[in-house]
Amino acid sequence: MKNKGFTLIELLVVISIIGLLSSIVFASLNSARAKARDARRISDLDQLRLAQDMYYDSFGQYPDVTAGGQDCWGAWQAGNTVNGSSVQFLQPLVTNNFISVTPHESSGIKDAWGSQCTYRYMRITNPCTCSGTYAVLYTALETNSTQQAQSDERPSCFLGCWGEGAAGYDYAIYLKE
Repeated sequence: MKNKGFTLIELLVVISIIGLLSSIVFASLNSARAKARDARRISDLDQLRLAQDMYYDSFGQYPDVTAGGQDCWGAWQAGNTVNGSSVQFLQPLVTNNFISVTPHESSGIKDAWGSQCTYRYMRITNPCTCSGTYAVLYTALETNSTQQAQSDERPSCFLGCWGEGAAGYDYAIYLKE
């Protein structure tokens, strides 16, 4: 009588095929998670834009917080917990009840310059070849989402001197006073 069952080779082949398929699924899920985190970051900036507009309507200017904030690029105020910031990002928006809490990043991603300042804010007068005062909200993205990054509203006068968005790993909103 012949024994019925699987040989060791057949079992190893099946196990290796299952392992290969599961690694492909996990890689796809990681990519989807990164894109979801990027969508959340862009949504966070859109919410900050609305709060900024309410602040502007109340006070006639955007918050000027960069002098006392934590920097990553000179006068930028960083808004994440990864770099150990104890400064509440855009505190005037929270203090004046335009938002309840500002976004914090804990994933440890780095921007194109190797910095962990995922969220940033600056109010600047006469930058580059632009005239006037601008409030700039910025976030670094995990994925090369050029379509998302190019949907920001970068004025043409910023293009020659500020390179955000060129690589597709960031997103910025420019609000002119």
